[in-house]
Amino acid sequence: MAASLDSVNLLAEAAYGCEHLAAVLKDNQTAGQFRNGFRKHHDRLAPLTKPEAVAIQTSGLRTVASLKPKYHCLFCSEICLNGDRKAHTKKTGHVFYMESRNRFVFCESCGDFVYDHGLERLGGPSSKYGIEDGKGKWAEDSASEAYVKTNATKNPCSRRGARGVWNMGQTCYQAVILQALLHDPTLNAYFLAGGHDIHNCKRSFCMACAATEVFMDFNSGEKTDAVSAATLLYHGWDASREMAGYRQQDAHEYFQFLVNALHSCTPGHSESYESKCECFFHQTFYGELRSSVMCHKCGKTTHTHDPMADLSLDVQAQNKKRKLGRSNPSSTVTLTACLDSFTAVEDLHADAAYHCEKCGNTPQRASKRLQIRRLPAILCMQLKRYEATSASSEKMNCHIDFPVTLNMLPYTVKKDKERVDTSKYIYDLSTVIVHQGTMDSGHYFAYTRLGGDKWVLMDDNKVTVASVADVMRQDAYLLFYSIRSIAAEKASS
Repeated sequence: MAASLDSVNLLAEAAYGCEHLAAVLKDNQTAGQFRNGFRKHHDRLAPLTKPEAVAIQTSGLRTVASLKPKYHCLFCSEICLNGDRKAHTKKTGHVFYMESRNRFVFCESCGDFVYDHGLERLGGPSSKYGIEDGKGKWAEDSASEAYVKTNATKNPCSRRGARGVWNMGQTCYQAVILQALLHDPTLNAYFLAGGHDIHNCKRSFCMACAATEVFMDFNSGEKTDAVSAATLLYHGWDASREMAGYRQQDAHEYFQFLVNALHSCTPGHSESYESKCECFFHQTFYGELRSSVMCHKCGKTTHTHDPMADLSLDVQAQNKKRKLGRSNPSSTVTLTACLDSFTAVEDLHADAAYHCEKCGNTPQRASKRLQIRRLPAILCMQLKRYEATSASSEKMNCHIDFPVTLNMLPYTVKKDKERVDTSKYIYDLSTVIVHQGTMDSGHYFAYTRLGGDKWVLMDDNKVTVASVADVMRQDAYLLFYSIRSIAAEKASS
């Protein structure tokens, strides 16, 4: 059973109900009605002590519903089955129910059973955890009561699924990437269901084992403080000299490193680009690009295919277009404009002339185009804000508009084909990573979606509730989108 923080200040004894229950019991107008309803249903549902007292139906039809536990609303006389509670709560606003078999209290807002010490005492000698003394009441020195008060944990419902990651010394780059991954349901299903067998893994300093421990710790119902990813950090140092040490790293480079490391730790993975890799991480994070080069003389087009773990989009190019007057100078740079530019046809420079086989392997004018041949389930896009030259380095601090929902079909090789199921190309924004500072120093933080329109700001171990409007006004560096439909789309030539 879940237990969460009671906002009522009780110093003498702890309270273990959820915050929704605490709000009801704190209000003098609702507390009395609730306690009366609790005691009435508690006494009415006194369990049978002798199995032989249960009447067995020997004739006629016995419905399945009669064998299922029922939920008695503690504010009215309504009795619901498991599937009917939500509708009753929506109609009446009543969120608390008593389960008929064990008299456990169920909070529909929490979606779980909750335990409250005060209500347990109110239940009297027949309560499920109680010990009767000679007078038929709780003994104040009851060993069971002392044990429950000492060992029950407090887990605020509002903080479920929203835990920060400890900064271990300029490791905010790791924290933001982990937040992007820890809230993804596909990755949670993999790691929590034993996708990587940490008990039988023989690999030393295994990144997948360390990642599994982080996911298990993050999803532990017993903890609400920040997660430590120290083992994952140290294993990364062992795997890569570039990532080692307490110095600032680029979050995008860490994402690429982590995905490649997890891929390499998976049994049966393929390191060759010539053979298709079927490992979980390759299927989740890797897509494929198609590069097409067309000879201007004969029209012959050749295709090459390369794996992609993310898309790096040139924000600087869009900014220069505005300065040169090629686009509306007052318009904001958009993610879709960056994607249009990424997949646009471009002429090859004269110094990189294309040698066409059909034209006798002679240099010819040609054009090149990149398109996405296969999309990953989790799509990471880097907005390249940094430009380094021999003379200077600069970071472009400007806003780039990005959508909450993104259709990736126009940027794939199938954009001009008919009868394409568009739903397979719809992505939803899941995490926005922001960098504050200069190219040489700064800090990362992330906005992560918890579900629906619920967003939180993850700043290392600090967690703050955010709105969609807060998210959309950020100067994003990395954008994570998750595919809405898991139906796989076969790659095209």
